[in-house]
Amino acid sequence: MADGNEAHRRRGPLSVLRHRDFRRMWVANVVSDVGTWMQLVTVATLVAAKTGSALQTGLVAVATFAPQALTSPIAGVLADRHERRRLYLMILAAQAVGASALAFAVAAGASPRTLTLVVLCQGLIGSMANPVAAAILPELVPKRELLAAASLSSVSWNSGRIIGPMLAALSVAAIGPTWSIVANAVSFVFLFVSIASIRRKLIPLGGNDAGFVTRLRGGASAIYRSKPSLFAFAIAVATQFFIAPFIGLVPFYARQVLDGGQSDASILYVAVGVGALVGSLSLPWLVGRVGRPRTAVALLSLAIIALAVVANVKGRVGAVVGLGLLGGLYIPGFVGLSSVLPRDARPEERGRVASLFAASTGAAYSCGVVWMGALADRTSIRTSFTVGASVAAVLLGISVIAANRHWRSVGRGDPASVRAVHRGLTTTVRPSRDD
Repeated sequence: MADGNEAHRRRGPLSVLRHRDFRRMWVANVVSDVGTWMQLVTVATLVAAKTGSALQTGLVAVATFAPQALTSPIAGVLADRHERRRLYLMILAAQAVGASALAFAVAAGASPRTLTLVVLCQGLIGSMANPVAAAILPELVPKRELLAAASLSSVSWNSGRIIGPMLAALSVAAIGPTWSIVANAVSFVFLFVSIASIRRKLIPLGGNDAGFVTRLRGGASAIYRSKPSLFAFAIAVATQFFIAPFIGLVPFYARQVLDGGQSDASILYVAVGVGALVGSLSLPWLVGRVGRPRTAVALLSLAIIALAVVANVKGRVGAVVGLGLLGGLYIPGFVGLSSVLPRDARPEERGRVASLFAASTGAAYSCGVVWMGALADRTSIRTSFTVGASVAAVLLGISVIAANRHWRSVGRGDPASVRAVHRGLTTTVRPSRDD
């Protein structure tokens, strides 16, 4: 096992693309994520320009991610009961329809409230996709390469964060905002075709006889009985509440701090994406050499400092550099934590575990955007970011001190916890440093 892991580290994170089905899914996701970011930046910038409010700008992000708390658990249960590929295709088709409806609303000159409402309806559909995709991922790559696959998934999202805003700025300037949304609808069609080309059936191993509440409770139990998963879950939720909301408030930050509009917001999003891209590609290398716990602590600690820096910098150069560093530190740290849960979950529980993680972190992020946006409207965006960084620093310090033993087990996988999670399987899982 150790030799295999060492060989994998030498190949690097991109080596996971040699798996054909994963490669098809990943390339299609890059295209889809570009379209998603074109839509996110365009709609948020429209709302920021029309309202001049940090809270209302942030509500666009809330409408996108808050539905995870409602529909992700449903998707998780469905993913553990039905063929996952077919379920994913149905969701993608619905997402294409939702993006088309939003494009029509933008073309009709809808009000910010109407746009936010349409985004909310779209989010109710889109939030079902993440748990299903997360349940599919471990079936496409070997377990020892799961962290690399998760890192490349982050690379996909952040490639979209780099390319999408630039294309959005160009398309809005050339032909108007409607076509940025149309591009997102087309990207879902491309992802649909790519997933349909994966011929294998992805059928979960669990039975279908238990009810919805019972099965959802089983997913929660899977997280609770694995101490590494529980600890990573708690830290991820906390950081989503106090650090991550900066992402949804970038358009307002560009407007208030830089006195800019669509182009400045796009540049700042590109900076975040470039940083996150570099950090995500480096994550497997860092974990392979210093371990998951030290990497996570270091990245999150430095991300808190970076958020405080972003809150106090002056000028475009400082804002671009600060947000680039913040994206390169926080997002890989979050990815490292999130990859713990599918590692320690049984195959038939992965959909529900992923859905509960998505629901909790989505709700935390949405509530974080609301409180940070409301505070920014009352004071300033600088004050809001400073408060978030300060509270996050205190909570992270307390958590690491109070649960030091379990924090270390996040990296290696606590053998007793993992044996308990996998009790009933034909073999006992003995995790390695890199699993």
